[in-house]
Amino acid sequence: MAEGDRSLEDGVGAPDDAARERGRSARREATRQRVLDAAREVFAERGVIGGTVEDICDRAGFTRGAFYSNFADKDDLLRALIDREHTRLVAHLDAGFALLQGFLGADGGDPGDADPRATMAEVVDRLLRAVPDDRHFLLIQTELEIHAIRVPDTSRAFVEADATFRARIAEFLERGLRLLGREPVADVGEVTEAVIAIVERSTRRALLAGPPTDPDALARVMLPVLIAAASRPRADG
Repeated sequence: MAEGDRSLEDGVGAPDDAARERGRSARREATRQRVLDAAREVFAERGVIGGTVEDICDRAGFTRGAFYSNFADKDDLLRALIDREHTRLVAHLDAGFALLQGFLGADGGDPGDADPRATMAEVVDRLLRAVPDDRHFLLIQTELEIHAIRVPDTSRAFVEADATFRARIAEFLERGLRLLGREPVADVGEVTEAVIAIVERSTRRALLAGPPTDPDALARVMLPVLIAAASRPRADG
């Protein structure tokens, strides 16, 4: 066996092979993300049912072959999109929680002599910052929810991701109430649903009215009212 052959057999060429494999994986992931980005735009504009694989491929600038090398079918794409969108949303919420935790302090918060109104305003502000309020976000979330209602057989991924999102909001509210020295008088899950309804309606109303309407205007007025009505001073406060 030649010396060069022994070098290859001993694995000297392996690093180059690994680098090529990493390059292929990176390109494949980039393609996958472009397809998901295109699907997000198409579904927001035309709906999940109205947007076709061809529409998504045209928007991404890829062939159907590129689509099917990454996704088994449109339902597979939809599951991947739901997972990615909610992963990003939860990460956005967690970043908001980190800001709130900084305001709370390391011990989870003690209202002390803090101004209750200022503290309430801070909690509401952090909550609203943690939830995107742009038109595209609202459209894609609405379309995914409508599709889950229309096609229950394919709704499991959305329902599970949505439950995780709502659990994060509930956690946010519980932390905020602790900061305020309050405790819920209603089930925190039900309060969470009311909070989300107000935030969504606030955004929809602003988008319908058009610029320069503040998408958080209604929520800034009503969330403090809701939180105050749905809670009371802690018994140990």
